[in-house]
Amino acid sequence: MFVRSQSALWTELDGQFMLMNIEDGSYYEMAGIGSVIWHMLESPRSEAEIVDAVVATYRVDRAQCADDVRAFLEKLVASHVVIEQSEATGAPLPTAE
Repeated sequence: MFVRSQSALWTELDGQFMLMNIEDGSYYEMAGIGSVIWHMLESPRSEAEIVDAVVATYRVDRAQCADDVRAFLEKLVASHVVIEQSEATGAPLPTAE
């Protein structure tokens, strides 16, 4: 399960999201499918739920979509703006740092 981190401040401007990690001051801009995924992460979502929503909305190849979503989520987790949680407990999973 993935969910937005509390250390991520964000705002939406014309369909794009501007994010800032308040822990390290880094910032990011998301548009298109990235914005759709960020919006979905308002509440915990599984990777499969995200892939299903993107495939249904954009009619893209499922295998390619799954690869792209996984890579995007990994970047968000590495940037500490998204937390990967255990599906069983909702607790954050340990990160390899």
